[in-house]
Amino acid sequence: MVTPHPERARLFGEEAERYDQTRPSYPDELIDEVLGTSPEHLSVLDVGCGTGIASRLMAARGAHVLGVELNASMAAVAERRGIPVETARFETWDPAGRVFDRVTAAQVWHWIDPVTGPSKAASVLRPKGRLCVFSSVGYHPDQLALDLEDTHQRAAPGALLWFGYGPSKRSDAADDYSWVTDGIDGGGEFEPPEEKRFAWSRDYTKEEWLSQLRTHTDHAALPPDDRERLFGEIGNDIDRFGGHFTMSCTTVLFSATRR
Repeated sequence: MVTPHPERARLFGEEAERYDQTRPSYPDELIDEVLGTSPEHLSVLDVGCGTGIASRLMAARGAHVLGVELNASMAAVAERRGIPVETARFETWDPAGRVFDRVTAAQVWHWIDPVTGPSKAASVLRPKGRLCVFSSVGYHPDQLALDLEDTHQRAAPGALLWFGYGPSKRSDAADDYSWVTDGIDGGGEFEPPEEKRFAWSRDYTKEEWLSQLRTHTDHAALPPDDRERLFGEIGNDIDRFGGHFTMSCTTVLFSATRR
């Protein structure tokens, strides 16, 4: 796993509203697994909460959710959606003596320091509290993925595009999550993390997919002319495929109990 450069995080703020409108949600079964049978009694710290997509799902089940988010524009969207947020980098955030039943991180753990992050999570969890790290990966239909791969190589040669956001097919599945588990295991503050996977799918029109791509920092960081040329060719690929496609997705959850 290659960690994105922290400077790229600022790009999220430029597309905060679009991010909230276009990024996918998470399966109900995943949220049930994170919160358990009595969510209304839980306090949850949602790390890197972004615009509050996962936070709102947990709050809707009755959990008391606090977000921590580095990007002020993203935090402002979450607050408008009803999630209290403290704007800070998680690793240096001051909990002011507060402790939680859950620390969650949705689609964000690759931005967190792999050593400091788990230790900070343990420090704000009650005994037997759980750290729940989850992220989703999507897979295009195979033929469309092949076309998109060719397009990316031609229109954006050498660009570093993250797995699941560029062209991806099932045979490309990223099963090595040691970058998550090694960090959680390394400090000795958690029981060994358990892994669960949740399959789902989402339909996209060409316009919906191109709009979501604008919220990904790997694409946003491209020079504007290169990015627009790439998006034009991606749109042509999707048009030839019929103008829409179904993305098969998997959300992977790692859950570890504080010792």
